[in-house]
Amino acid sequence: MPLSKSLTVAFGGVFGAGVRWVLQTRFSLSAYGEIPWMVLTVNIIGCSFLGVLLGKEVNQKIYLLLGVGFCGGMTTFSTFAVDAAFLMRDSLVNEALVYVSLSIFGGLLFFLIGREIGKRWL
Repeated sequence: MPLSKSLTVAFGGVFGAGVRWVLQTRFSLSAYGEIPWMVLTVNIIGCSFLGVLLGKEVNQKIYLLLGVGFCGGMTTFSTFAVDAAFLMRDSLVNEALVYVSLSIFGGLLFFLIGREIGKRWL
């Protein structure tokens, strides 16, 4: 990948990771039970936005900046995995199952919804 494309992805990733950090630290939803709701919310938003970009068939530069960079930096599979493992470790099996199910099926559902919105967007 040429350096300009790598820098485009990196630039988007910096902003995506920054957005995730701000949302997770300023708007923690942990008061609403054991499930890490903000991580779930950020991942669902990222899936939706990526769906819109792919449905809209944006050009490669926009896809690299916003799809690969921003969405890749904002969403987080590793935090999802750690959170799910901690829930299971703490014997919160029902919460872990809800979290994993909502993350996987919700992410896919909202990606598909976003893609349809992108296709219909003028």
